[in-house]
Amino acid sequence: MTTSKNRPLRDWRERNRLTLDEVADLTGLSKGYVCRLEHGQRTPAPLTRVRIARRLGVAVRDIFPAAPLPEAV
Repeated sequence: MTTSKNRPLRDWRERNRLTLDEVADLTGLSKGYVCRLEHGQRTPAPLTRVRIARRLGVAVRDIFPAAPLPEAV
C-alpha cells in the first residue's frame, strides 16, 4: 500500500498542480520513469535525485524519502 509518507514526489507534484507530463518535461525524464519514481518502483541514484530536485527548484528531501541507513555489523 502506498501512503503519503512514501510518495513525496507525487504529493509535491499534486500540491503544485502539475501533471506527470509537466514534471517529465521539467526534469527531462520520461513520463513513465516519473510515474515509476512516484510509485517506488525505481530508485534514482543520488546524483539523479539532486538533478531532479534542482530542475524542479526544491530540496531533495522535499521530493524523495530519506534513504535508510545501513545496519551496523
